Amino acid sequence: MSKNLKDITILHTNDIHGKFAGETDENGKLCHSLTQLAGYVKKRKTENPDTVFCIAGDVFQGSLLDSDFQGMSTLDMLNLIDIDVMAIGNHELDYGISHMMFAARYADFPILNANFRIRKNERTLFKPYNRISVGGLNVLFIGLITEDIANQTNAEGLLGTYVTVLDPVDEVRRVVEYVREKHGDPDLTVLMTHIGYEEDIELAKRLDPSLGVKIIIGAHSHTLLEKPGIVNDILILQAGTGNTHIGDLRLSIDTDLKEISDWSYSLVPVDEEHCPQDKYVKAMVNSYQMDIDERYGTVITRFKRDLDNYGRGNTTELGQVFVDAFTDALDVDVMMIASPSIRCYKMDMTVTLQDLREAYPYDGKIYKVKVSGKQLRNMISHMLRDEVLDDWEDAFFHTSRALHIEYTKSTGELELSFKGQPVANDQLFDVGIQEFYYINSEDVFGQTNDELAKAGGLRTISEDAFGVLKEYLQEHKGMGGRVDKRIIII
Repeated sequence: MSKNLKDITILHTNDIHGKFAGETDENGKLCHSLTQLAGYVKKRKTENPDTVFCIAGDVFQGSLLDSDFQGMSTLDMLNLIDIDVMAIGNHELDYGISHMMFAARYADFPILNANFRIRKNERTLFKPYNRISVGGLNVLFIGLITEDIANQTNAEGLLGTYVTVLDPVDEVRRVVEYVREKHGDPDLTVLMTHIGYEEDIELAKRLDPSLGVKIIIGAHSHTLLEKPGIVNDILILQAGTGNTHIGDLRLSIDTDLKEISDWSYSLVPVDEEHCPQDKYVKAMVNSYQMDIDERYGTVITRFKRDLDNYGRGNTTELGQVFVDAFTDALDVDVMMIASPSIRCYKMDMTVTLQDLREAYPYDGKIYKVKVSGKQLRNMISHMLRDEVLDDWEDAFFHTSRALHIEYTKSTGELELSFKGQPVANDQLFDVGIQEFYYINSEDVFGQTNDELAKAGGLRTISEDAFGVLKEYLQEHKGMGGRVDKRIIII
């Protein structure tokens, strides 16, 4: 029996995080640049006009090319690329909800989200879906975001109390039913999710096949999938992070059954071998980079050697340097620096202002709280749960050198000592906490703001966290070394 088949290609990427200028590989060749990504998109769309390019969120935050212009430079560059659709990620809201709503209007392509809504009336803040006609097919794209964004919006004060994140399955059903009633049944339904690979798997399990979802283009967990995961007959894709790869999915769709008849997939490295450069994007990137180089090329400090910062559920060499710098500069007993707030995997021995700004891009406040030894123990215990250590689902905190932590996972036994002496339950400590994590203290420490403030020691000890770090490192050369024994996980 003959089939009515139509072929299209979907290109996708995610979690670029401001990595636009690229880097050089071991052979001195350019890789991972936005100019090469744009060149590959142009090349494939020239070869096959029935091609769609989509981004599953988090283009903002991760380099000064983005953060120094609060994402507007990013949109200037992305507007030069033939992007068909993008979903918002959590870092698209780093500059505020209202800023992102303006940015969505500034973009030359639709930016989608269906489940981040106004709490009272459940109205959407962004366009929830987009229908694209390509290759004779009607393709429906729906944007979804992680529930983690709720913690982020807590920092926005009054406006943050007006928004909520709704269940993605309910929102997919709502959009699909509306589109079917208004426009008819799409030939292909694609979810663009910024919720993480494990959550994508659970979402695929929960989706009723009658909703017609065939593809999930994922993000947030930075998972590099060389081939799609397949759950409930749904293809799940994700292309890592930092502009290292672009996914290339070629589809043959049976329009009678509205099913994928055949597909092939390749995860393409963004490098000189696979990707030509787009000269217009290159000119725009270079223009912004020249401005950044001029203003941020000053050397701040030199470490003993290059420092590692890999992992979000463990102590790192760079994390130890940063937390000790804050501890000494702010004169607290214990400083807690969240691993997700250090935005690099390593730092070279010679540190420029640009390096430091990209590694720690946060200007927020530092609060000091006075807590008992019992509270401190509860905070550390909460931090060391499996969701943090194993799954990296919540924030691990780098802690000061004077606090020794020994934790046995199998029994949950926790031993704390401070300056070589066991921590007593009634002993009081001045603890420094970053503004964002103080606001969300119940989630990350298991302690409410009221509980942290009950001993009466709450006050702001810095209005500019980055400024504190910069000044300390300027004055203290030769820091850094291997991870010490301050946190031992057995």
